[in-house]
Amino acid sequence: MKRNVVIASVTAAALLTGGTAVAVAGTQSSSPAARSASPAAQSTGMSLTEAANAALKAVPGTLDSLDRDHGARTTWDAEILGKDGKWHEVTMDASNGKVLNQHIDRDTDAEDAAEAKALRNADVSATEAARKAASRGTVTSVEFDSDRTPVWEVETVKNHKERDLNVNAQSGKVTQAPSDDD
Repeated sequence: MKRNVVIASVTAAALLTGGTAVAVAGTQSSSPAARSASPAAQSTGMSLTEAANAALKAVPGTLDSLDRDHGARTTWDAEILGKDGKWHEVTMDASNGKVLNQHIDRDTDAEDAAEAKALRNADVSATEAARKAASRGTVTSVEFDSDRTPVWEVETVKNHKERDLNVNAQSGKVTQAPSDDD
């Protein structure tokens, strides 16, 4: 299934709101590192880790992607490979984690089966990948990509500048993502 991740919207919204959309927390602690977000980000609610935990509470399984959306209502959009083997999409209110929409993606194909297998074999989870990339900026998106070498594509923003990073799904090594020509 090709996911319609609106990275440009997330980035534009992050830049318009001061460049910091969300902080990544290693745990749900209140340490400075876990809560290092701008006042605007703090007032809008949940960190990526908190959103991941809320999504996985709604649908137990393995997180495939998590994106902050700044539309009419700020939300977290998650895609999860459920323990039932089905792909689930969950939308949560970013201020409190309340599930706004949840459904099973019925438009799946062979590519989805291959991605599910690669995702199950990943040694690094979405939240671990986000944590590794967080030293390079505020994480606004994390998504699994199994096209070639399985990696987590992580988008960060720092000083109003977006960076796309890859985190190897096996080793956890963080590298700059190749530039996108589109």
